[in-house]
Amino acid sequence: MTSLARRRLMLLALTSTTSCDISGSRARIDGEWHRRALLEGHLSKWLAVAPTSSGWFATSFDRRWRPKKMIGTSLTQQSRLVYAMASGFELTQDRRYLEAATRGADFLLDRFHDAEHGGFYNSVSADGKVVSDSKQSYGHAFALFALSHMFRVGKEERFRTAAMRAWRDVDANLRDASGGLRGAAARDFTFKEGARSQNPVMHMFEALLALVDATGDAEARAGATSVGNFVVYKLLQGSADGSAFIPEWYDEQWRALPTREKGGYVDLGHQFEWSHMLLTSNLRGLPEIFAPVSERVLQYALKVGYDESEGGAFSTSFPDGSIARNKYWWPQAECLRALITAAAITDRADLWHRYEQTMQLVRNEFIDPENGGWRNGSLKLCARDGCPDEQPDPYHMTGMHLAAIRVAAESR
Repeated sequence: MTSLARRRLMLLALTSTTSCDISGSRARIDGEWHRRALLEGHLSKWLAVAPTSSGWFATSFDRRWRPKKMIGTSLTQQSRLVYAMASGFELTQDRRYLEAATRGADFLLDRFHDAEHGGFYNSVSADGKVVSDSKQSYGHAFALFALSHMFRVGKEERFRTAAMRAWRDVDANLRDASGGLRGAAARDFTFKEGARSQNPVMHMFEALLALVDATGDAEARAGATSVGNFVVYKLLQGSADGSAFIPEWYDEQWRALPTREKGGYVDLGHQFEWSHMLLTSNLRGLPEIFAPVSERVLQYALKVGYDESEGGAFSTSFPDGSIARNKYWWPQAECLRALITAAAITDRADLWHRYEQTMQLVRNEFIDPENGGWRNGSLKLCARDGCPDEQPDPYHMTGMHLAAIRVAAESR
């Protein structure tokens, strides 16, 4: 098998719902464990407590899954639960997941969507009343992400139509002259200029990849290419050793904030996220340059943000070279997903070692064996600083476990 053919096979396993056998990978990844951990530790528990008859999702629970007081559910939270429920159906074919996902998506379109100005409100209460009518780029990315998955899983044309409309609203109203995204706008999409963040840009790229997967639409592919090019050619910063990173915060002209005191930093979990998103973009017909960029970003994330002693991802690096070494839940999921993605393609022993090391860290310190779900931080961090009495939503863990399950799946 040629290296190109091998690369395409690996990418197919990571972006497809079909089963593919990846040489050596099944011995390293326990797909059945990942399946149980996802379903029993996350999705079945969220299915039991989050859906309501209207389609609104309750999204705030303590460690023992008792509901916490909520004024409203955000667009991000609603959309992430739609994605989680759709993923549960895809994994199990249990129609309870599909019914919950469909009701949730319908509520998204009926109550969050702004019929007058377009786009989606930022927060809606359980009775359908708008709590916040601002338009947030981050939330719009997840709305597009959820609708794309709904169309891919259920093939209902209304979700395809809604997803394409959502992207057009974003492209017309939330993008700036540089090609990036404004963080927020008023209901009518008027805005005041301010600092920029790469975070909504990253999740919009992810959502557009999902839209390409769902529809194969040339407009979606062009949108993903445009957003990816903006990051690669505008935001990416190289290091002398060949690695590269994407800073978190910028001024209005997308110049990275220069010092820690002025708000400049690199979110290390986001470097792992960018790594696997860029690496798996090639099969969608996106520019080939994205894959080698992903390798440079992963190099930086491992050099600066990985704990070679105990495994896992640190939280933050700063322009002065200092590193915040706290370990929170979602960077561990994204670190694992990046390692799974890159190791499946390259079969590098060092990446498999880090996957196994970090998986052990997660089992020992993040998975909550008593209540299910994950803790917000490592046991060491929670013992030292305390951790919130809440369940993190399942978005990050779902993506990680699904990547592991797909790589481990047997070929047919």
